[in-house]
Amino acid sequence: MTTDRDIDDVSRTWTKLGDEDPMWAVLTDKGKDKNRWEPADFLATGVEEIAALVERLDALGLRPGRGRAVDFGCGAGRLSHGLAQAGFEEVLGCDISPTMLAKARELVTDDACRFVQVMGTDLAAVETDSVDLVYSCRVLQHMPPALAHGYIREFWRVARPGAVVVFQMPTQPSSSLAGRVLSALPVSVARLLRRGMEMHGTPEPQVHRLVESLGARVVAADPDTSAGPRWDSRLYITTTA
Repeated sequence: MTTDRDIDDVSRTWTKLGDEDPMWAVLTDKGKDKNRWEPADFLATGVEEIAALVERLDALGLRPGRGRAVDFGCGAGRLSHGLAQAGFEEVLGCDISPTMLAKARELVTDDACRFVQVMGTDLAAVETDSVDLVYSCRVLQHMPPALAHGYIREFWRVARPGAVVVFQMPTQPSSSLAGRVLSALPVSVARLLRRGMEMHGTPEPQVHRLVESLGARVVAADPDTSAGPRWDSRLYITTTA
């Protein structure tokens, strides 16, 4: 069950991170903390990631329209920029953090991009059946599963028939030593070690059941490293059933 406290906790964490070091909070590359990301390099990673996504979708025979895309959990806007560069006519970058959105508006100058704040458990700013592609990476892992699952339901509310919804989620702590140690720690200690970034996973079969309950299907569940070495993770590529 999702509570107002869950939403407030996520908002508080990412507003603080967005104020202190927004680009590193999104991409925690070694040596890039303390605001050492160059904006051009940061945005270039988004162009590369979206280009790889489009190539993967094409290989699966999935070719969503290029009208509107949603970048859920847009942070400082690197993937919104990538989607605009990939040819989407309108890109909605959605985030719960006002400080992250402020940084996105500062960094991203693409005319196609617009940034909106998520105020609760839904995507109220996005119309039903209006989106060709929803993309979310390195986002759902940082919120309690009930909240993440609610947003996945919203992805499919806003997706139009024939759309593609792609999201990344951890499945479980990895079988590595670090993953086993992490899974054995008390929640309060694990949170402290993650420097405020909570991590949560959902077993893969549960994700499949959720997607199918929404009238969609999982086309691919690609192994993914976005959650780091301590977690097993998947990039779920879904479309209408």
